[in-house]
Amino acid sequence: MCRKYHCLPVNQKIKQSMASWLIEPISLTFIDCLLSGGQLVHTPFVAYKCIITSIHYFRGYSILKEMFHKAEEFLSKTTDSEVDEMDTSDTQWGWFYLAECGKWHMFQPDTNIQCSVSSEDIEKSFKANPCGSISFTTSKFSYKIDFAEMKQMNLTTGKQRLIKRAPFSISAFSYICENEAIPMPPHWENVNTELPYQLIPLHNQTHEYNEVASLFGKTMDRNRIKRIQRIQNLDLWEFFCRKKAQLKKKRGVPQINEQMLFHGTSSEFVEAICIHNFDWRINGIHGALFGKGTYFARDAAYSSRFCKDDVKHGNTFQIHGVSLPQRHLFRTHKSMFLARVLIGDYINGDSKYMRPPSKDGSYVNLYDSCVDDTWNPRVFVVFDANQIYPEYLIDFH
Repeated sequence: MCRKYHCLPVNQKIKQSMASWLIEPISLTFIDCLLSGGQLVHTPFVAYKCIITSIHYFRGYSILKEMFHKAEEFLSKTTDSEVDEMDTSDTQWGWFYLAECGKWHMFQPDTNIQCSVSSEDIEKSFKANPCGSISFTTSKFSYKIDFAEMKQMNLTTGKQRLIKRAPFSISAFSYICENEAIPMPPHWENVNTELPYQLIPLHNQTHEYNEVASLFGKTMDRNRIKRIQRIQNLDLWEFFCRKKAQLKKKRGVPQINEQMLFHGTSSEFVEAICIHNFDWRINGIHGALFGKGTYFARDAAYSSRFCKDDVKHGNTFQIHGVSLPQRHLFRTHKSMFLARVLIGDYINGDSKYMRPPSKDGSYVNLYDSCVDDTWNPRVFVVFDANQIYPEYLIDFH
C-alpha cells in the first residue's frame, strides 16, 4: 500500500495524478488540503522523519516543484539529532468529509441527528492507531471511518465518502465555511427545492421531537403540544449559515454564541415567517422595551403570552404587500416558533435602539444582540434576520 512513499494512500493517489516529479519519498500529509483558489496560504510542511519547515502554497505545480526541491535539500542537510529536536505538537488537525456539494466539511456533532463523533474524537483515534478505524452512529445510520483508505462508509447503505485530515486554523476553517455551497442539514427529509419551504411533522417517538418538547416542557406542560413540525427553508438556512461564518471570521473565533429560543406570535403570521423569516416591523408590535428588533425568549412560558388563537374568516391575508393563501380557515390551537439564533456578544437593551450599540464608540464594532439582563438573560432582541433560522413550529392548545 505505502510503496515507501511514507504517506497515506489518499496522498499517494493525488501525487500519482500529478506530474511524475511529485512521486518522491516525502510525506506531505496536508497535500490533499487545497484550501486556496489561487490565494496565498501559509501552511506547515510535514516531511519524512517529521521535519517541519514552512512553505507558501500557490495553486501552481511549477512553484510546488521548486518548493519540493528546496525541501529535499533541507532534508539532506538535516541530521537525525536535529530531527529529534523538532516539535510537531503545536499543529492542530481537523477532519473533513467530501459532501454532495463537492466541498469539504468538518466533522461536527449534531444533536438533531444524534451524531456521536467530532473532529477531535477522530483525531484522537487516528493518533492512537493511524492505520485503524473509528465507528460512530447517527439517529438513522451507523458509519465506519477507515484511516488506511481515508474513507467513511455507511454500514447500512454501503455508501462511501472521501475524508481527509488537514491542518486546522481559524483562517482555513473560515475559508471553507464562507466560500462553499451551503449543504442542507443531513436530517432534512424529502426536500423539494421547488417549494419556498416545507413543514415536516415530527414523530413523537423520535429524538428530535423529544429534544424540542423537552425545551418546551421546562416551563410549560409538554402534554399541551399538539404537533411539532420542522421548517425546511433552504434560502433562510443559507443566509443563516453565511451570517454565522461571517461572524466567526469577524471575531476570529471558531464558534459563535448560538441558542435555541422561543418566539410567540399570532397564527396569521406563521406562513410569512416560514417563507420570509422574522420581521420586527410585523412581529414586534407587542412592544420594544429593549430595542426595535425581533424578540425571543429562553422560556416557552414567556413566549406563550404573545400567542393568539387563529380564527380567520377570509381566504387570504396580506403581509409584505403579498397575498398568501390561508391553509386553514379555523384553528383551535396556538403557534410558537423554536428558532436557532446567533446571539453572539450581547448587551443590555434600550427602547431607543434600532440596532445593537457600539462596543467602542465606533460605527463598525457593534454588539450582536440585546438582552433584558446580561447576568441572567431571558429575553433576546435580534436586529438582523440573517442571525435567525426558524427551525421548528410548535402547535399547542
